[in-house]
Amino acid sequence: MPRMGGPIAGRGPDESVIGRRAGSEQGQPMESRVDLAESLPRLYRAALDAVDELSQLGLRREATTMRERAIAAYSRAWDDRCRETLTQVRHDARAASISVAARLGRPLPGAGLPG
Repeated sequence: MPRMGGPIAGRGPDESVIGRRAGSEQGQPMESRVDLAESLPRLYRAALDAVDELSQLGLRREATTMRERAIAAYSRAWDDRCRETLTQVRHDARAASISVAARLGRPLPGAGLPG
């Protein structure tokens, strides 16, 4: 009687069904998916906070565009592409806020608040 849980016929011992599925889902290691599940909500909040700063400085149209990018990314698959988009939105919004605040001679919104 054949052994259960062993390799699939024609495949090596490392390619058993259990071994192949346990370590990855859609080609992504399980640890990476756990990292994303933990980090994406914080990154999303940071991106939206940076966009809000931009809005408070009067660049509402640009803020709306960036907010829509963040929402669209966060609403799709939680993967590296989502992380990259949220990181870019946060960076772009922060850079624009710093530039506008400096040009206007104003502090960044929330700059004087603790935490």
